[in-house]
Amino acid sequence: MTDRADDGEQTRDDRRAEAIEVLEANRRDGYTVPSETLYPFQWNWDSAFIAVGLAGVDPAAAAREVETLLSATWPNGLLPQIVFWADAEGYFPGPDEWDAGFDDVETSGISQPPVVATAARRVYETTGDDDFRDRVLDPLDRHLSWWRRERSTDGVVYTRHPWETGMDDSPAWRLPLERFDPGDVAYERADRKSAELADQRPTDWDYDRYVALLRQGREAEWDESVLRGTCPFRVEDVLTNSVYVRACEDLAALYASAGEDASAERWREQAEETREGMRERLWSDDLGLFVSYDRVTDEQLLEPTVAGLVPVFGGVPTAAQFERLHETLTTDFFAFEYAAPSYVGDDFAPDRYWRGPVWMNTNWLLERGLRRYDATDAADRVRADSLALCDREGFREYFNPRSGAGRGSDDFAWSAALYLAWTGESQR
Repeated sequence: MTDRADDGEQTRDDRRAEAIEVLEANRRDGYTVPSETLYPFQWNWDSAFIAVGLAGVDPAAAAREVETLLSATWPNGLLPQIVFWADAEGYFPGPDEWDAGFDDVETSGISQPPVVATAARRVYETTGDDDFRDRVLDPLDRHLSWWRRERSTDGVVYTRHPWETGMDDSPAWRLPLERFDPGDVAYERADRKSAELADQRPTDWDYDRYVALLRQGREAEWDESVLRGTCPFRVEDVLTNSVYVRACEDLAALYASAGEDASAERWREQAEETREGMRERLWSDDLGLFVSYDRVTDEQLLEPTVAGLVPVFGGVPTAAQFERLHETLTTDFFAFEYAAPSYVGDDFAPDRYWRGPVWMNTNWLLERGLRRYDATDAADRVRADSLALCDREGFREYFNPRSGAGRGSDDFAWSAALYLAWTGESQR
């Protein structure tokens, strides 16, 4: 394990100052873009992770980040993956491609893991601002209710696009994507800014299917009652469900702080219902971790991804499951210079997006969850490796777990924000 903490507090303080500078440079009117060069709009779970980090250094900006995102909640409760607050000319897929949103708010037509509830709770507990809490309760409730109403039959929620999972080109999606022919989909990609970056991004084979799924949703006018019976990608993503469980808990805590006990109990019960479903359907004893589930073919997607460790964030594993999961973590995911790679299976690619690199956001979810299970040594390893990567390479989008080399976009907002969260005085 590599740890840069012994290089001195001045180095750590300097890096914190740089993190704040990255966030300020990426700040727009009420929100923060993930990356000026690659992701120039507001992204759902990016803003949530950014608010987590901002809460300790600029709580007013953190609160505004959350509220700006929630202001884009659709009338039906969907909180979109992307909000196009600015001109999107030249970006693909832009608002014309999606043809989604409401009133004058242009958005994508899919969501992302609801980290926003966790961010909102963190902001509230940092500030004690009852007015902020009261403003966010309704949109958070509507959004989590949307997941339960539109994307679940028994408490375990499903996603219908790889982009919606956040882990876009994870090998876990290979089988669901192989199952359908995207047909002739003409488009021009805008995510390849250089030859080096192109080699790290999803392939055209993947992108054809991403675009085909997008256009199917657009043709259905984003009507979930139509898409739940026709969309060829309907996957109970283990990471989304893990975050959803925690979101239900966090919303319950916010309601409890407001004295709304009945609402708090309702969301506690929802969290437990989803936990039980995950323990039963998403656990793989063979792999020793949780996996996603294909609702179309009724089968587990048996790929060893970091998402399979993240259920600790929501308190999902039983004691026996956690014992096996911890063994898998230390044996397979800690078998690298830097933890925790996003994938450790046969198609491991240390520089390619979600097929092997270390990401700060999944490390944060994992580290927080490990502390919930009192796995202090493992949590310390994840935290120390995360800080070492940023100390060494700066705030890159993702990192090679063998060499530590930074990859993807630079000046990446959630890497900077989570560095601030990890190095702050309070380890929540």
